[in-house]
Amino acid sequence: MKKIFTLLLSLNLFLGTAGVSLAQAEDDLIKSTQNDILMVAGAGAAGAILGLSTLSFVDQPSEHISNIWTGAAIGVIAGVIFVAYNSAQKNSEDLQSSKDFNSFERVAWHTENSQDLTLPSVQFGTKIWELSF
Repeated sequence: MKKIFTLLLSLNLFLGTAGVSLAQAEDDLIKSTQNDILMVAGAGAAGAILGLSTLSFVDQPSEHISNIWTGAAIGVIAGVIFVAYNSAQKNSEDLQSSKDFNSFERVAWHTENSQDLTLPSVQFGTKIWELSF
């Protein structure tokens, strides 16, 4: 029991000191997940309301209750598509060119530094027979 307590205490100290920035990232992840769930639920509720509004246009609304569920399902699907698209676009902002380092500056950088990427000529052989490339 004492060994388990010591192990848990040491893990807690290790994770407590190393996990400060990890806790911030975890909080951001939890907040983002909560917002995504609320978005999907809101889209589902909006779809259900739209399905409910169709009942006023039919003669016997009790026979068309499935419109509510169909609207909710379509809303949830639309919400999931929207959340997935936004999640995919979050990281692409980092990959796109910024104002600080645009395409012209990238071309200039590559032109200046392309000399560093070329290999020096390598020679093999003796004075009688040499290969160089």
